[in-house]
This record gives sequence, structure tokens and C-alpha cells, in this order.
Amino acid sequence: MAMVGGTTQEMTIRDSGAFLKALAAEGVTGTVGTVGYCMGGARALNAAASYPDRIKAAASFHGGNLASDAPDSPSRRAADIKARVYVGTAGVDRSFPPEQSARLAEALRSAEVDHVIENYVGVAHGWCVPDHGAYDAAGAERHWKRLTLFFAETLGRN
Repeated sequence: MAMVGGTTQEMTIRDSGAFLKALAAEGVTGTVGTVGYCMGGARALNAAASYPDRIKAAASFHGGNLASDAPDSPSRRAADIKARVYVGTAGVDRSFPPEQSARLAEALRSAEVDHVIENYVGVAHGWCVPDHGAYDAAGAERHWKRLTLFFAETLGRN
């Protein structure tokens, strides 16, 4: 956790740019999607805000602090997001409580971002991760179907 805590949104944004350049060097120059889990959820949305010409789909599952008071909170960058956004929230999640969900929804709505925020009622933070104590097989399968459909619809690929 010390290593994870030592990373920042800015580091991830910089790394996202490097990944996009590496993809372009391999001939992948079209639009792409990004997905993040837990703290990666905010990073996926901030990457979409930072690279709106390349990232056309951004998804977050059990993402935390997506609409906090922090200066690097994705809700503060909603106007920069041109991607379609999907947010799957845990039924009860201290890192993304209902008031943050409402704040994020309002920020995305005000910025005219095409988005869905879906509550996975009955599952806990971390439900998608097989080796996590909160893993929920039915919820994980549901998330996978939603994610693959979201990418297929948004990016036009399977």
C-alpha cells in the first residue's frame, strides 16, 4: 500500500500519455477505451479528460473519490471529458458515498458528458476482483458484460 499511496493522478496521466504514444508507434492510432478499478477509476476518468482526442470510452468500477473535494477529483475535470463514461458503483462504498455519486452525476450532466452511473446493489467495494474478500461472482459477471458491451457500443469493436 505504501507504493500505491506514493502514486498520484498526475503520474497516471503522464503514464497514460506514454501508453498512447506506444500504441501509436505500433499503429494503433484510433480511439481507445480505458477502465479503472478502485483508485484506478478516478485515474481512468482523469486520463479521458487529459486525452479527449484518443480516449472515447472511460469506465470505472468501485472507483473511489470520483467527486471529492480534492483538486484532482475527476468531477472537477468533467468539462474536459469528451469520452462516454460508465461508472459502476458498489451498493455501499465509503470511498464513493451517495453524495459523491450525485456530485459526479451533476458535473457530468452539466458538462454534457454521455454517462451512466449504475449502482450494483448488494455488492461491496472490490466485488469485481477474484482475490478480494468482497468478490461477488454474479456481480463480477454482470460487470464484465456491462464493460464489454460499453466498449463495443462506444468504440464499435468487439
